[in-house]
Amino acid sequence: MPSLTDILIQIAVGAVPLGVAYMAFRSATDANKKTQETSLLQVERQAELERSKVDAEAFIRAKTIYEDALSQLEKQLVRMQTHTSQVSTDLATEQSASTAMRDQINRLQAQIRALERTVVTLRTQLISAGLAPAPASETTGPYQLRHPRME
Repeated sequence: MPSLTDILIQIAVGAVPLGVAYMAFRSATDANKKTQETSLLQVERQAELERSKVDAEAFIRAKTIYEDALSQLEKQLVRMQTHTSQVSTDLATEQSASTAMRDQINRLQAQIRALERTVVTLRTQLISAGLAPAPASETTGPYQLRHPRME
């Protein structure tokens, strides 16, 4: 019969491989867990990279749209400035023409006043000469001027 010592030695010798096997299992489990965590981190990094690519592409599209809109607005601003300049030039021309017409109207009104004074003077002279002037109702015209007949 084996002695107690032999049994203890056999148990100790049998326990060592079990301990080594447990340690190997534990190491494999930890390694597997670390590999899964690493894989998960890589997947998350890849997903973040893909999101960054999509965001970058969206940014580039938005930037292109913004730059095109800005370019169109700049062109429209140039057109508006040109139009404003033309309107300003037209306004100055119209104001100049208006001033010239106003001056001409003032001159014509002055001539009309002078002619009215002349009519009053001629009427006075006709009355002084003993002739009857045209009736007042006929002084508003229009009259056709006749050439005096030479007889």
